[in-house]
Amino acid sequence: MRELKIARRDFLALGITGVAALFATGLIRYKSAAPLLRPPGAQDEDEFIARCLRCQECVRSCMTGCLEPAGKEFGTSKLWTPRFDPALAKCEFALCGRACARACPVGAIQRPPDDQVRIGTATVNRSKCIAWSQGKTCLVCLERCAYQAIESDSRGRPRVMADKCVGCGACQSTCVTNPDPAVLVYALGTAPSQDGGGGGKGQGSGTTQQTQNQPIPSAASLK
Repeated sequence: MRELKIARRDFLALGITGVAALFATGLIRYKSAAPLLRPPGAQDEDEFIARCLRCQECVRSCMTGCLEPAGKEFGTSKLWTPRFDPALAKCEFALCGRACARACPVGAIQRPPDDQVRIGTATVNRSKCIAWSQGKTCLVCLERCAYQAIESDSRGRPRVMADKCVGCGACQSTCVTNPDPAVLVYALGTAPSQDGGGGGKGQGSGTTQQTQNQPIPSAASLK
């Protein structure tokens, strides 16, 4: 049998290459099928991914702390890009003067008028909501919504009206069933249908896509 001789330099090179390959494979394995919630004005995912520097300036500038870097579980292309997490806090885009967009050095986050902002769409999971599943009186999500996007049905149960929802996350972050909230915000076009716990006019992914560019009242005008 011929003896295999590998120089020390080649051995180190192979080792480094192997580690890099394992790292990349690990990241690819953590590829999320669910689209991320992005800062307001960053809903064109392809353009945003292409322009974002992963510098975290938007994360640092966020007034409520609702932004964080995306981890490896979302895949290599999205690693360290900013994601909006309603579990951390609601997005106050109408009050902060779009701090994230102003902080972005490359304009990856746009600044549409407040009445055209669409971050995502909330839905109510009826199996978790105590008003739906237990018949208890609870409309905290309705009370916290500044856009009148949640209504109460005849039995006092919350329903999301997707055509009014901007996806600010106020409902999710204040849901009484936290840390496992009954109200979740989904990226545009991905919210579950009525069967999954959504509700109200414009429910479902198809209608959400169609209404995302329609103007809505600002939070200030509803106070």
